[in-house]
Amino acid sequence: MSDTKDLEHTDAFYTQLFSKAWVTMAIIAGLSVISLWVVPVLKGHVWLSWSILVFAMIKTFFIVRLSFDQLMKIIGQSHLLSHILVLFGLLISLIIISFAIDFTSLYHFNDSNFKSEQYIDGMELAVFLEYLYFSTITFSSVGYGDIVPSSILSKTLVMLEVALRFFVLVFGIANINQIRINNED
Repeated sequence: MSDTKDLEHTDAFYTQLFSKAWVTMAIIAGLSVISLWVVPVLKGHVWLSWSILVFAMIKTFFIVRLSFDQLMKIIGQSHLLSHILVLFGLLISLIIISFAIDFTSLYHFNDSNFKSEQYIDGMELAVFLEYLYFSTITFSSVGYGDIVPSSILSKTLVMLEVALRFFVLVFGIANINQIRINNED
């Protein structure tokens, strides 16, 4: 069986995708832990809040690299819509969750980074869920306005998420003509 057939009809696609994606996911997890639990503890050093932006840029680089590498492999070897959807589902999840963690870190560092109509109590899960919602709304470009970035740092993070969404969307649309709907020969 050829490599293309192997990729289309076996678990080779998922093995290949997750063997490449684990590095990106590990980097995102590691930087998220640092930005969520280490940086906010050091509130006295304002310049450290900018490390959250630096971490977000590093994560963005790895997400873009993963999307470019994997989409090119899928288009070159498989062309299956289901494989493209799995890749984009993974990328969208990584982007939304990663930026939700960044927004949560900024909130913990200084709650004036965002204006919100709703008071968020100190529960970690409630704060994270609020910024997961904000990240999802930002990614989708809906922007209800119930949470608004108010600092240069938070606005820059929001712009970075929107730029990453734009990249993923445009990159996917640019290659849509090479996708097969089914796997019939």
